Amino acid sequence: MRALAALLSLVSLADARAEPPGILPGYVAGEAFTYKFSIGVIDAGRARMSVGYPIAIDGRRVLAVAGDAHSASWFAVIAKLDDHYKVILDADKLLALKVASVETGIRTRAIKSEMDGRVLDIALTAPLRNEKYHRVLPAPPRDPVASLFALRAARLADGDVLELLALDGAALYRGRIRVVGREELTRAQGGPVRVIRLDAMAQRIDDVGHIAPFPARAFHIYLSDDAARIPYRISGDTDLGEARLELTSYIPPQPSSILTTPRQRPTR
Repeated sequence: MRALAALLSLVSLADARAEPPGILPGYVAGEAFTYKFSIGVIDAGRARMSVGYPIAIDGRRVLAVAGDAHSASWFAVIAKLDDHYKVILDADKLLALKVASVETGIRTRAIKSEMDGRVLDIALTAPLRNEKYHRVLPAPPRDPVASLFALRAARLADGDVLELLALDGAALYRGRIRVVGREELTRAQGGPVRVIRLDAMAQRIDDVGHIAPFPARAFHIYLSDDAARIPYRISGDTDLGEARLELTSYIPPQPSSILTTPRQRPTR
């Protein structure tokens, strides 16, 4: 029932190849998104994300991004979803530095993470658990937000294939994503839009890279085929069928905002 978190986490890209710098922005300071969350034809809830403005701390530009997700009132009777998420990013490398998430519903827990390259420190608090972990991962991972920004900054030429490492809470995934090509996306709200379609397959792994005993999942990502690279739709397999995030509102920054292009291409 937590398909929303799964869909966002498996967008978490870490490009394994050395390529020329990207020419598109990874984010626009001050932008905001609202999504409808559905399972099949069932309207299950809403999700939002807002992007802050970079500030300088200790000689490094950092960026705060906040998001939340809530189940529809009627759906909360079946499966309550009330999640809050905040990440502090390196605004130029598009790598997460600190992540704080609070989940309430079928699963109730709070997770605080700090990342420094391959090194990960996690503090997990739940009704019957209070644990801390120090982990060294196969490669530097990206959280859902940093990975989405890295994806928007990538070249994404038709036929490109990217390797990925994704971190959702405490779970680590390895995946492969292919740029299928450009196509027209029909939306329930608004007219059709030209998008870049990406198909992904993700497999959960342990900290040394061995495959964990969980089924692989297929996902599809649709970004606008322009400089904004707006994520219009993210869909994927769940135990209950296809789950989908569909953009219902995109709020651009104020006219005085500056389109922010990373100073260097996101690296592993």
